[in-house]
Amino acid sequence: MNKKNVREIIDKLTNAEHAYYVLNDPIMSDGEYDKLFNSLKLIEQDHPELLMEDSPTQRVTETPSSAFESIEHQRRMYSLDNIENSDDLKKWFERLQKITDTTIFPITVEPKIDGLAISLIYEDSLLKRGLTRGDGIVGEDVTHNVKTIRNIPLRLKKEIKGTIEVRGEVYMPTDSFKKLNKQRQKDLIIFEKLKSKDKSQLTEDEKNIILKIRKEGTNIFINSRNAAAGSLRQKDASITSQRDLRLLAYQLINYDTPVQKKSHSKNNVLMGELGFETNMINTSNTQEEIENDIDIIKNSRTTYSYQIDGAVLKVDSLQTQDELGFTSKAPRWAVAFKFPSEEQTTKLKDIKLQTGRTGAITPVAVLEPINVGGATVTSATLHNPDEIRRKDLRINDYVIVRRAGDVIPEVVSSIKERRDGTEEIWSLPTYCPCGDSTIEFNEDEKVPRCKKKLSCDLAKKEALIFFGSKSGLEIEGLGRETVDMLLTEGLIENIGDIYNLEYNDLIKLPQWEEKKTNNILSAIASSTKAPQDKLLTALGIRFVGKRTAQLLIQNFNSIEGVFSADKSSIENIHGISRSVSESISEWKSEKQNMRLIENLKKSGFNFKKIQNETKSYLSGSTFVITGTLEEYSRQEVTRIIEDLGGTVTTSISKNTNYLIHGSSPGSKFEKAISLQVKMLNEAKFKSLINKYKKSN
Repeated sequence: MNKKNVREIIDKLTNAEHAYYVLNDPIMSDGEYDKLFNSLKLIEQDHPELLMEDSPTQRVTETPSSAFESIEHQRRMYSLDNIENSDDLKKWFERLQKITDTTIFPITVEPKIDGLAISLIYEDSLLKRGLTRGDGIVGEDVTHNVKTIRNIPLRLKKEIKGTIEVRGEVYMPTDSFKKLNKQRQKDLIIFEKLKSKDKSQLTEDEKNIILKIRKEGTNIFINSRNAAAGSLRQKDASITSQRDLRLLAYQLINYDTPVQKKSHSKNNVLMGELGFETNMINTSNTQEEIENDIDIIKNSRTTYSYQIDGAVLKVDSLQTQDELGFTSKAPRWAVAFKFPSEEQTTKLKDIKLQTGRTGAITPVAVLEPINVGGATVTSATLHNPDEIRRKDLRINDYVIVRRAGDVIPEVVSSIKERRDGTEEIWSLPTYCPCGDSTIEFNEDEKVPRCKKKLSCDLAKKEALIFFGSKSGLEIEGLGRETVDMLLTEGLIENIGDIYNLEYNDLIKLPQWEEKKTNNILSAIASSTKAPQDKLLTALGIRFVGKRTAQLLIQNFNSIEGVFSADKSSIENIHGISRSVSESISEWKSEKQNMRLIENLKKSGFNFKKIQNETKSYLSGSTFVITGTLEEYSRQEVTRIIEDLGGTVTTSISKNTNYLIHGSSPGSKFEKAISLQVKMLNEAKFKSLINKYKKSN
C-alpha cells in the first residue's frame, strides 16, 4: 500500500460524498461506501504515515483545546440591510446610483436561506479553518465541527494555490430538524423517568443513558436555524456529526491567487466547480424582472428543503461592488428582500410583566399555544404600554400572531370583529413584579421601570444571568438555572459575589457533583482574563453593547478611562450617541456600581490602561474613496483607515479631509477639487500609511 493507492480511495470516497450530499445523485450504495471507508481507516491505523489531511476519516476527530477560540476575520463579515416592498427596492436603486457613475445592473436574485453564516479558509486547496460570523469582526473557531459537515469539501475539487475564503450558510434540512425535535421529546420523557429513580438503583446502562441525554440536551429547538447553531457549537464533534448539517455557499474571496471571476454569478458557478452546494441565481436587468424573480421564490418557498425568509439581491459586477463599498454595518451593493412572516390566529389569555437587567419593565402576551412557521408560540413581547394602546389589545382578544423575521413572535393586531364582551382593557400595574417597589414611567423613553432601577431584585437577577451569558463573559455553567439556585440558597446577591464562591459552598447544592463544581469554579476564574471591552459589555449598561464597548475602550484605553470621561468626550466619538453617554453617567452615579468595579479589581480583572497609539494616527480625518483602485480593494482601504482611527464616508463635503481616487473617478473628483479637498492616488495613500509604519 502506498500514497497513490490511498489517494485513489480518498478520491473515490470524496466523489461519493459530493454526489450524495451536493448533487443529490448517489454513485455508490451506503454499504459500498462504508466498506471502502472502513478499509481506509484500517490502512491509516496500520500506516499512520499515509494519513492525509483531506481523508474522510478526519471529519470526526477529537475536539481540540482551541475549539471556540475567538479569531479575527481576515475580512469583516457584514450583515445585510432589509427591504420589504417595491418602494424600498426603488429607493435602494436610487441610493446606489447617487454613489456610482456606472450602471448597477444586472442584479442577481437568489433565495435567502435562514441559516448560520460561516467562513471557510482554504490554503493550497485544503480546508484549514472554519469561523462563525460572530460580530462580523471576530468569530469563533469551529473547524473541528465544520469538518463533520458532509457537503463541505476537505479538499477543493480544483487545485488552487494560496489562500481563498468561501462564505456560506450552515443549515439543517427541514425534515431533519423535525426528526431531531421528535427524538428530543422522546429523550426528555426517558430522562425524567430515570432521574426520578434512586441513584443507587440505576443500572450502568441507565447511568450511561442519562449521561448521553445530558450531553446532547433535551431542549426543543424553536426553528431549524437555532438547531443548526446549537449543533455547530457542540463541544463534542461526534454529536455534531450525527446532526444533518449542510452548507450553502454564497461568496468567494481570494487573497493570494487571482481566482475570482468578474461577477458574483460567475463566482457562484466556480464555487460549484470547487465542490460546494450553491444557490440557483437569476440575473435581472430591470426592477420588473427582479420583482418577478422575487415572486417566484416567495411562491415556491415551501418547496425548498430548508427554511427561507426572503431573497438576496446583489449587484453582479464585483468592480461595481467594490466601488459602492460598505456602510458601518452592511454592504451597499446587497440587500435582503424579506418576505411577510407567516401569521396565525390565537387568543390573548393574559398580559404579564417582565423586568430586565436595567429595571426596564416589558409587558408580555400570554397566548394560547399556536404553531407558527413550524414553532409552537406561547408568548410574545408587547414592547411597551403605548404599543398595547396603539394596537388596542385586550385580554381575551383573538389576535393575529407572526414570527418577526420568522424567529421572534410578535402580536400584529387584535381581531375586533370577534369580540364578545368578555374582553378586558389592560392597564399598567402600580407595582413592579419584584413586589418591593412602584413602577415609574418616563414619557420620553416610553419605557416603564422599577423605581428601584438597578437595585430591583429581578433586575439584579437578570444582570447576573446576562453577565455570565454568551453576550457577557461566557462563564460556562452560570446559566439561568444556576443563578436561580445560587440566589435561592443565598450564596450570591450581586455580580461581585460570583468571585467569592467556594468549593464547599457549591458541592452541598442539590445534584451538584465534584466535576460540575470544579468546572464552574474554573470557568469563573478564567473569566477574570476577559478583555476590558468584553467586561464593559457584560456590566449590562443600557445602550452599551459589544460594538459600542469596543469603540469606548479604543478611544479611552480602559474602563476607568470611560468612567472618567465627560459626556461631551463620549458623544464626540463617531458612532456613539447621546443616549450612551447619559446611560454611562447614570450607571456610574450609583455607588453600588462603583463598588462593583473595585470588587472586580480585587478579583483579578485587569483595569490597566491599554496602549493604543495606532488608533490615534488618523483620528479626526475623514476620507472619501472614488474610482477604480488597482492595488487595494475599497474594503481594504476602509479597514486600514478605520484601524488607524480615521473615518470613511461616501459623499464629499467641506468636512472631507482626503479624497482617495483611482481611475475614472467621476463627479466626486470634480467636487473635491472645487472644495479644495486634498487628493490622494494609491501611491500617495500608501506613502501616508508608510509614514505611520516608519514612526513605529
